[in-house]
This record gives sequence, C-alpha cells and structure tokens, in this order.
Amino acid sequence: MSAVLEISKKLGISENELLLKGVISFIEKEIRLSEGEIADIREKYDAATKEDLYKMIETRDTESHPAWEDYITWKNKEKYIEELKEHLRSLG
Repeated sequence: MSAVLEISKKLGISENELLLKGVISFIEKEIRLSEGEIADIREKYDAATKEDLYKMIETRDTESHPAWEDYITWKNKEKYIEELKEHLRSLG
C-alpha cells in the first residue's frame, strides 16, 4: 500500500484530495519563503520596491555589488510568486 493511500485512509479523505491539499500547502509555503527573501532584501537596502533599489544602484546611492544581484533576485522572486499564485488560482 502506498504511503499516500495509507495516509488518506487514516485521514478519511481521498488520495486526490490529499495530494491536492499537499500541492496547495507546498505552493503557499513557497510563496511565504519567497516573500520573506524579498522582505530581507527590502530591509537590507531600505527600499520599498525593486524599482527603488534599481534607482539606488543607478544613482550610486549603494554599491552595485551585491545590490545588482539582489535586484535580480527580487525581480525573479516576484515573477515566481505570480506564477505560483496563478497555479493556486487554477487549483481553486
């Protein structure tokens, strides 16, 4: 017997429902972790938006390294979060 089947029987829900809840939980956790990484960058540079950080780099208000890498990370994390939210909407 598979672990998923065994757990679903113990919880009294179908395997599909258990898997769906697991996927939703995983996506929500990924969103929280990504938002946390963005918050860390925001705090590090005291920047409200990634555009503010970009302006700080452009005007040399901060060193371009590692700020440039942090800007790219911020930009990619925002895109990742949007993709994850789209997946959540499709599951809902």
